Amino acid sequence: MASSEQAKKGLNRFGFKQIALTLFASILVLASITFFVYDSMRAEVTIVLDEEEQSIVTTADTVDELLDELEIEVGEHDHLSVDVDSEITDGMDITLNQAREVIVTTDEYTDHYYTTENTVKDFFEEQDIDFTEYDQMSVSLEDSIQDQMHIAISTAFEVEIVDGGEETSKIVHNQTVQSLLNQEGIELKEHDKLNVEPSQMVRDQRSIEIIRVSIDYETVEENVPYDTETRDDDSILRGESEVVEPGEEGKIVQEYEVVKENGEVVSRELVDEEVVEESVDRVVAEGTKEEQQQEQQQEQQEVQLASSSSGEFKEFTSTKYTANCSSGCTGQTATGVDVTNSIHYDGMRIVAVDPNVIPLYSTVEVKTPNETFTAIALDTGGAIVGNKIDILVDSQSEAMNWGFRTVQVRVID
Repeated sequence: MASSEQAKKGLNRFGFKQIALTLFASILVLASITFFVYDSMRAEVTIVLDEEEQSIVTTADTVDELLDELEIEVGEHDHLSVDVDSEITDGMDITLNQAREVIVTTDEYTDHYYTTENTVKDFFEEQDIDFTEYDQMSVSLEDSIQDQMHIAISTAFEVEIVDGGEETSKIVHNQTVQSLLNQEGIELKEHDKLNVEPSQMVRDQRSIEIIRVSIDYETVEENVPYDTETRDDDSILRGESEVVEPGEEGKIVQEYEVVKENGEVVSRELVDEEVVEESVDRVVAEGTKEEQQQEQQQEQQEVQLASSSSGEFKEFTSTKYTANCSSGCTGQTATGVDVTNSIHYDGMRIVAVDPNVIPLYSTVEVKTPNETFTAIALDTGGAIVGNKIDILVDSQSEAMNWGFRTVQVRVID
């Protein structure tokens, strides 16, 4: 009885060990199989992330699962060298270039770009951004692209500058008109005009015009016309008149403000005047003598005409006149002779006479205190009545200085 129980206990111990050994062996086999299966499922992958390389051992089946595993998000503009649905293989190379935002401001316009290029030059080529050698940029073409990079481009353009009528063309950038003028060394003087406001931008005004304004002051001496006063004279026939006083023009000095634009006079304004010589009125005697008196006067004139034609010297009152005066001169005598260029005719001086006393075209000899000369009667005058003679001279000043003088006159032919 005892031997049976011992034998049974020994059998139980043997069975337990056997089971344990079998179980351990099974676990070991399973672990080995699992290891081999796991090992066969692992893959070594090289990932290059923004030029930084790292090796990863993964059991992920696809690239998408691997990126999720590594908590890497692929953005809309990022560049992945393989498709996200691609299966993972051992030794696989995966390159991910994450896009960076670049902000480009061209003059007043701003655009946002995303790029995986490394330099500004490559970025410009990628986006077909053109520029000229005259354009200005805030960065260099060789600069590396950074996220949130801001590139400012100021494009060059041609502007026309008209300075005082002279035109020049300049290649400039968008700046204020004043800064452009400073850059070109153009200075505006006090009265100069500009067709735009200096604070305006050049791009808004492709043509800039400067009008050069000068203000000068000019002094001019002007003659003042005399007034004419009439008086009744009963010694002169009715309907006839006689100049008692010839009248003298006065003189005033006037100051003008003269404004010129680009050398051309645009306004001339009187700003001051001063009378330096008063005018003297011209006095004319109007005849009131009746017809009977006229007949008596005609008889007297006939006597005078006969006496003046006798070849003897007679006393005459003389004045002088000129064709070169500021107003009222025609330059022609009553007989139609042009005296604007000469006071002589056929070598003789020219005089104005009363045809009732000395016939026109008569040759006369005139004797003054200073000279004796031969003259020809080619002119008349409203004030030349009776024994009066008016001598043609070169200048108004000589005529005015002569006044009234007594001379001797005789008719030669």
